[in-house]
Parts: sequence; structure tokens; C-alpha cells
Amino acid sequence: MMVAVLPLTAEDLLQSPRWSGAPSALGTLGVAFGASWIASHMRRRSRRTALALGYLLSTVAAGVAAAGAASAAFLLMAGAVFFVGAGFAASRLSRYAAADLYAPAERSAAIGWNVWAATIGSVAGPLALGATLRAGRSAGVPDVVTPFVVAAAAFAVSALVIHARYSPLAESATASAYTTGGIDHASPSGLRLAVISLLAGQIVMVLVMTMTPIHMRHHGHDLDSVGIVFASHTLGMYAFSPIAGWLSDRLGRVTVIVTSCLLLSIAGFLASTSTLTTASLATAQFLLGVGWSFSFVAASALLTESAPAVDRVRWQGSADSLVWGTAAFAGVASGLLLSSVGYAALSRFGGALALVPLLFVWGQAKRRVVSS
Repeated sequence: MMVAVLPLTAEDLLQSPRWSGAPSALGTLGVAFGASWIASHMRRRSRRTALALGYLLSTVAAGVAAAGAASAAFLLMAGAVFFVGAGFAASRLSRYAAADLYAPAERSAAIGWNVWAATIGSVAGPLALGATLRAGRSAGVPDVVTPFVVAAAAFAVSALVIHARYSPLAESATASAYTTGGIDHASPSGLRLAVISLLAGQIVMVLVMTMTPIHMRHHGHDLDSVGIVFASHTLGMYAFSPIAGWLSDRLGRVTVIVTSCLLLSIAGFLASTSTLTTASLATAQFLLGVGWSFSFVAASALLTESAPAVDRVRWQGSADSLVWGTAAFAGVASGLLLSSVGYAALSRFGGALALVPLLFVWGQAKRRVVSS
């Protein structure tokens, strides 16, 4: 809910769409910072402590962002969103905690179900956006404040649940996985493909998704329509992640990564040619979400099994920092591109970028043929 309205809130405070992607970009940059910060706490303390700490940080930061939005203090709101993102990195790193508890043949499925767990909130949140804002108004809460309040409450519940329900036995099993297991199957080429795929998927999604609400509002859509389109996108992102995991375990990580590239590219070009109906935009955003899901799940599993076992947590944190840091710049670029070249050109550019991992896969296949 907060993510859906963030560009709109920024545009209202700035009276221009040009830098409306900046708060979202700062939040993404916060995830990049938080990934390394939380991973370092995982190595020094425990997963449970580090994950709960991340959610607590987001709880406080969302409250500060609400105060900034209420007082029309754009810089305060945007700065607080950075720390919301830093804490939110706990949610992203939790997929690696799940993957490390399973054998290689089941890791993608574990990641897929972990990602799927976000489906309910990510779909229900945007769909309930209009009704929640109306409820906030009846209670005297301004529209710009309500989504941040909801986010703060959700993060607080997450911190409590993680602290209460994450099993110490699970942490012991995870620690054992790093110190035992015999041969280290580290694969530098697998690591490179995993990081490139994570980068491409995140950048393309951020470029196209971030500016879609503003594009819709500029063409007369109301917040209920924005909520439907955003819910379609998040449905694609999360609801099909178990299928992505199942396919990745059975067909291979690379096959699913290639599929994700094609889906993301199709989504970008569909968005650039879609009519301005809610249905056409929802279809493009749905495919964008599915393509991201396939990339995110398969590449995360590939990274987990390709990284050196004794240094896996550091690699996971560093990779996420790189991915989210790059995506932050994509968030800023999305607003600039919308203002300068328009939504159609922005979407086509994203569709082209989605094909970059295919070049790496093709190069690896060509080298194998030559060497054989």
C-alpha cells in the first residue's frame, strides 16, 4: 500500500512528476544498505536477532515518514523512506535463510514459498487502498499519512512474529550447513549469472512499475484503478513464485532465468503498446511481476549454491546490496525518463534491458561448445 502511493505522494508534495521517483529510489537504496548491514548482524549474532532488528527499524522509520508526509516535509519523508528500506532488507534476506535449510534439489521451492508468503499483503494492500484511505479520512487521518501508518503496524507485527517464532533449532541447522558438508561446489560463472539476472530483473521491474501509477493518473485513472493494476503486478510477483521454484528445481536454474528474461521483455513491450484501459495495463504489469518472480527465485537459488559455503552469508548480503543499489538509480531514472521521453519509450527500454542475461547465457554456451 505504501509503495503504491509513494510516487503520488511525492508528486503532490513537489508539484511535479520529475523527481517523484526519488523517494522510491531512496527506499531501494535503503534496501541495498540494509542488506549488508543485516547480513553482518547475521554473521555476528543470529538470523532471528538480525531479522527482528530490521523490522523494528522499518517500524520507527515508517512512523517518521508519516510525520513528514503530514507536515509536507518532503525531505523528512524521503529520508525516512530510506530507513524503511534498510529495515525491509530483512524481508528479502529471509529467502536465503529458508534456502539454506533445504537440500539443493529443494532450495528453489523453499525460496518460492518464502516469496509467495508476501502475496496476501501485496495484493490485498493495493486493492484495499481506496477503502483504507476513506476509513482514514473518517477518522481524521490525511490520505498522505494513512499508508505509512499501516506500514508501521505491519512491520511491528513482523518483528514480533520473527522474534517469537523463528526456531533456535533452525539457526543451529543453518550454522551447521556452513561448517559441514564436505566439498565446496562454488561456481564463479554461476555467481555471475545469478547477480546479472537479479540485477536485470529488478531494474526492469523498477523502471516500468514505478511510473505506472503516475502514467495512469495523468490519463484520468482514479486510485481504485491504480490499486487494481498494482495488485495485478504484485499478484504476478508473488503468487506464482512456488511454481517458479518448482520449475527451477526440475528444469534447472538457467532455464527458468531464460524464461524470466523473455517474460520481462514481453511485459515491457506490452506496456509500451497497451491502450489506457485498466485491463491492458494490468495485463502488462502482471507479466512484469511473473517475469521478476521467475528471475528472483531461480537466481537466488543459483547464487546460494554457487557461493563458497563458508562465505555464503556475505555473498548473499553483498549481492542484494548491489542489486538494490543499482535499482535505486533505476527508480530515479524512471521519473526522468517519463518526463523526457514518455511512458512508452521507458517501457520499451525496460523490455530491451531484460534480455541482457541472455547474452551471458549465450556466451557461456558458446565457450562450452568451443572447449568441447
